[in-house]
Amino acid sequence: MSSKGQQTQEKILSATLDLIERQGFHNTGLQQIIKASGAPKGSLYFHFPDGKDQIVALALEQGTQLIGSMIEHAFNMADNLEVAVGWLFDGLSVRLQSSAFEKGCPVATVALEVNEQHPDVLEACRKAFDQWQGAITLGLQAKGMSNELAASEAALMLSQLEGAMMLARIRRSREPMDQARDAVLSRLAPA
Repeated sequence: MSSKGQQTQEKILSATLDLIERQGFHNTGLQQIIKASGAPKGSLYFHFPDGKDQIVALALEQGTQLIGSMIEHAFNMADNLEVAVGWLFDGLSVRLQSSAFEKGCPVATVALEVNEQHPDVLEACRKAFDQWQGAITLGLQAKGMSNELAASEAALMLSQLEGAMMLARIRRSREPMDQARDAVLSRLAPA
């Protein structure tokens, strides 16, 4: 594939990710994707012959990598568990605030809308949450937590992150993120 073709594909996927994160799967149409990406209509069908579901699934993979990188960075760069958790929650809070509370989780909006009628999109959502939970588990283990406890805490932490992002988005306030961060830190604090 040519460099120009790769750039066109990237523009389409980036525009799609932005649109679905802000307005969801069903409210995002192919015409909007074409307009937002600036790509010719023919390019969309050339690069993504399977249509909207293929575009959205691939865009979700980009969103998954973005958040996965944030998780890995927080745990790899922090000296201890408390700092890592703080960086993760605060980093996601900043991302949410910088989008005027329109963008929280790049997957959640779509995950709440799709069902088995969109198997590729649903699978991309499943993979995202599994990858993030796995990254949190590894991060917790790297900070000294046992494998079993890390897996359990990662599931709870991901649930708290997702719920807090949804509340923060609805309330247009980072307060739910701060509260969730503090709850996680309180639970993980040594007794």
